[in-house]
Amino acid sequence: MALEGPSAQDGMVCIVSLIISCLPPPLVPAPEADDSDDDHFSLTSSDLEDADADGPAQDGDGQDHFSRLPRNLLSNIMSRLPTKEAARTMVLSTRWRCVWAASPLLVDDGHFRAAEGHSVFDAVRGISLCVAAHPGSIRAVRITRTSFYEQEYALQRPVAGLAAKKIQDLILFNRPWPINMPLPDDILRCASLSRLYIGIWNFPDIPTAHRPAFPNLHELGLFHSMVEDKKFNALLAHCPELKILSFALSYNYPSCLRIKSRSLRVVLEWVCTFDKIIVDDAPCLERLLFESFSERRRPVKIVHASRLEVLGFLDFQLHALEIGGTVIRAGMTMKDGAMLPSLKILAVKVRFSHDKEVKMLHTLLRCFPCLETLHIMSIPSWSADRGDCAEAWNPMGSSNCFSHLKTFVLHGFRGLDREQLFVSYILEKGIKTLGIVCGDSDGVLVKGNAPSGGSSGSGISVCPATSCWSFQHAINLSVEDPFCVLRRDKARIASFAEAMRLCASLGC
Repeated sequence: MALEGPSAQDGMVCIVSLIISCLPPPLVPAPEADDSDDDHFSLTSSDLEDADADGPAQDGDGQDHFSRLPRNLLSNIMSRLPTKEAARTMVLSTRWRCVWAASPLLVDDGHFRAAEGHSVFDAVRGISLCVAAHPGSIRAVRITRTSFYEQEYALQRPVAGLAAKKIQDLILFNRPWPINMPLPDDILRCASLSRLYIGIWNFPDIPTAHRPAFPNLHELGLFHSMVEDKKFNALLAHCPELKILSFALSYNYPSCLRIKSRSLRVVLEWVCTFDKIIVDDAPCLERLLFESFSERRRPVKIVHASRLEVLGFLDFQLHALEIGGTVIRAGMTMKDGAMLPSLKILAVKVRFSHDKEVKMLHTLLRCFPCLETLHIMSIPSWSADRGDCAEAWNPMGSSNCFSHLKTFVLHGFRGLDREQLFVSYILEKGIKTLGIVCGDSDGVLVKGNAPSGGSSGSGISVCPATSCWSFQHAINLSVEDPFCVLRRDKARIASFAEAMRLCASLGC
């Protein structure tokens, strides 16, 4: 698939920047570029011929006390060095050569000198040298700055080497095109992988009779890559221990995201254009998360996910939710089969000026009788705020869908009548914590002076809320609520007078 013209190339560069920003941070930060004359380095024995076996003389007594540290400590030190600096420790002494050989290798193309004027380092060749020369295992490889265009054969060598050296953590991006470049089949031999992120590749076929390709894989990220439906279904079946699955900026490949896994706990779709999302059978799934982008509505079908606790951000203009075979429609009579009693945290995008979305929110909330935290993101609309819509909420007076609700957070608050009406309605349901992220602020709720602690005097704690909704927060199971952080530190709770007035005006 060719990219022609400067506009297409600029667009691809922008896409690459976005998906790179979603990646986990490097295990070792890339060093600052220097002006040393070591632009080309080798990892062969020729580097060691002139090295002093006892190590270079040091200040003080001239002894190399550093090399006398325990080997496991030296290995730990080496694992924190950029790739080139770790390799250069071999020239210090015979002790360091042994440490280098025994230490799991970290390879990051950000540690290599990029093309700068007359100084050019062949990153693909450097990666191959690192993989081939290191006699021990390879802990992690991160490649995000290298284009493999017209270097398919050169790529096959390091990937085959990774498979043989028990690679655990691999982030492999082709930057920036072609976007249909085939990923080497040897990727399927990397059975030791526990984390794999691939970007801008065409994923290979998995033979039907192939044994589980990734028996130890816990985390998989597919970024702007071509993985056809049939290939994806086969891939998921070959990851029996997979816990976290994420997609970012994937367009039409796969067209249908069908989840059938006994191990998955998190599924994240980030700015993708799937035709539909179907959770067929995921008994361990805890989080189903979206940051959707589409020009049309698409079904989100939840067939079996008995442990699902976190869902969102649902967007009524983009998602048609179906639970247990029942499509959720505004004003419908709720059936037991259309409820998810396991759900604890829900996030929804709502245009309060649209009557249909307000009524849909009213219906949706009845699907989750044990809901504890509700996030509403108020989306601006060209329609005017129509004021009162209390009649939509009156039928819920006897409903038990708020019986467990403890926390309500309103994102993008702009003070519209319908926003305030909904906040007032929610506050009547006995919640303990109210958080508001103002639409024109960085998360500090208001300005003014108020007693520390933010209490409104009626048992409701009003806290400034900071949105933490990001790709890495979404897939991080240690983050209790991926949508928001309620700030209770003294510095952030210093200004609530306006919030108190708001709560007072709403009768809370």
